[in-house]
Amino acid sequence: MPLQCYRVTVEPVLFLYMLGIFMLLPALQDLIYSKVCLETFSKDVCDDLYSSKNSEALDVVQSNSSHWVLGSTLALAFTSIITAQFLGSWSDTYGRKIPMLLPPLGGVFASFVYIVLSVEMTEAPVSLILLASVIAGLGGGFTSCIMTCMSYVAQVSDTQARTVHVGILESMIYVGGTLGPLLGGWMQQAWGRSTTFTVIMAVNATIIVYIVMFVRNILPRHPPEASWVKSGCSFHHLRRSAATVFKQRQEKRRTCLLWLLAAASLVMFCTAGEIDISYLYVKDKPIKWPFVKYTWYFSFKYGLGALALAVILPLCSRAPDMLLVVAGLISKIVGFVILALAWNDATVFSSAAVALLSSWPVSIIRAAMSKLVEPSEQGKLFAFVALLENSCTLLASGVFNSLYPATRHILHGFTFFMAAVLLLIVVLIVSVLHHSLLRINTIEFEELSEERVRGVEEDEEEGEIQRAAHPEPLPIQEEEEEAVLAEGTVEQGVDGIGEQSLEGKSLGSIETNNGRMQ
Repeated sequence: MPLQCYRVTVEPVLFLYMLGIFMLLPALQDLIYSKVCLETFSKDVCDDLYSSKNSEALDVVQSNSSHWVLGSTLALAFTSIITAQFLGSWSDTYGRKIPMLLPPLGGVFASFVYIVLSVEMTEAPVSLILLASVIAGLGGGFTSCIMTCMSYVAQVSDTQARTVHVGILESMIYVGGTLGPLLGGWMQQAWGRSTTFTVIMAVNATIIVYIVMFVRNILPRHPPEASWVKSGCSFHHLRRSAATVFKQRQEKRRTCLLWLLAAASLVMFCTAGEIDISYLYVKDKPIKWPFVKYTWYFSFKYGLGALALAVILPLCSRAPDMLLVVAGLISKIVGFVILALAWNDATVFSSAAVALLSSWPVSIIRAAMSKLVEPSEQGKLFAFVALLENSCTLLASGVFNSLYPATRHILHGFTFFMAAVLLLIVVLIVSVLHHSLLRINTIEFEELSEERVRGVEEDEEEGEIQRAAHPEPLPIQEEEEEAVLAEGTVEQGVDGIGEQSLEGKSLGSIETNNGRMQ
């Protein structure tokens, strides 16, 4: 797909939202880490936590911080699960624009709670973090923002270019992940935590303004008869997402869709678990990173992911989708293994470099799933994907945050080894689906080609009918019509001339003719 033909629609929405999210994640984990330590130990102990005399305090802070991170994730995921199902069905039923406003609106109010927590470091309890997560979840959270943007792009892009369109949209997540931690770490170091959370609030407010002013609403082809007030909050919206996924389809599309959902779930499970424990992992011995160095690593990792999606993926757009997914999975697996064995800065950063293509699997699987459903089902499909993503985040947070404290003294990178093994299952799934999806895409391409040919033929038939109703005049007819028009013009000219002038002109003409005859 030529990049000059690409039109920007909701990409700034996802970029700005994920910029705020990735500014928030490291800052929030650091806030939890600091507040847990200050609530349990003195400031002197917290400032010298890696000293040998404070090893027990380090264990307590690591364990308790992991539990609060888990609690924050659970609060966000539980509330997001229900909200996302409503937003998906609403976007299919009432238009794509309004549901897109809820996630940044929730982010504005959640940021206010984080500002209070950062200002009152010793007075405000760490449990207020749960309140902020609930507020963000009621707005739909990051999964709903991704879902509403994905359903928008899936509807405005054609099937052949959709993998690249969705890939470019998904790259906005990674661009936000590149800039967010760097910007957040720099602001926190220069002006403190409260400034970071204030800027996050401003970013969410900017998203709301952009959506209202610049995003064109896409209404359904058949608007609902009932008003939003009457049926917008009905629980039939929750059933529609599941019905879209499990309905019977031709060419075994339902089977392929279900297996793709299973594959995406495993990838999202591993990714969510990695995000949850990676800060604690590099903060622990033997790596012992400060907050700012972690933001550098996070930005480096996500910058490579953005490069892979926005630059490398369009160059590989002619390759089959599932082959690209396998390439991304292998890259992610090797990156997990290196991270599990990491012992210094170089090995941690090299794990991110090796995992260059790790951003491909989920993005390409999303595009592949969108090709298996109708345009009017995109919102409900991505709502179900958001449900799975929230569930995977919930489950991964519980599993990874429970296993990491239990295994950190036995095998520090155990959780990353486990994630690598789970991704091998995904490689098997997509390898089996490869030929079936190729056949479905071929059939769909042929159907689209036939529709275009039929459309051209119908246009030609309409043109012939119009020409038959209004035939073009023959050359002889044209000459006769011109002659008639000329006579009419002469007669009109004669009628418009006065009698005296006419007589004068006639006498003059007679005299002239007589002179010539003589």
